[in-house]
Amino acid sequence: YYKGAFGLNLLTRFHGSACYRALLPGSLSVLIFLLINQVWKADQSMDDRDDLNHPYAVGVFVGAVSFLVIFRANFGYQRYWEACTSTFGMMSKWMDASSHVSAFHLQCDHYDETKPPSYYDYPDLKNLYLTRDRER
Repeated sequence: YYKGAFGLNLLTRFHGSACYRALLPGSLSVLIFLLINQVWKADQSMDDRDDLNHPYAVGVFVGAVSFLVIFRANFGYQRYWEACTSTFGMMSKWMDASSHVSAFHLQCDHYDETKPPSYYDYPDLKNLYLTRDRER
């Protein structure tokens, strides 16, 4: 896909974007907040206390929201590593299958004409003491 200048065109992209999926729940949350805020202000006119500005009340909200956010992030992190583990397991099983196929596919007699040469087909090579130079 085309990234554009600093990826700014990806902000307006509809397909695969989480922004458009979050628009309705986010708007609903803002609407509920504004409604609660208006009720709180109307209720506050009768009473001079401002309970929401008290540190204990704010602490309860901060604790609850951070508890929810941390658990949500932890679940996402666990799902990510579970996907990585499953992907690695799948790749391992495909490698096992391809190794077995490559080990046994030329063992039939009807492949004798197309088999690549084997070291054991030439026993006289053992007498030549063939070695390769190794780099140190």
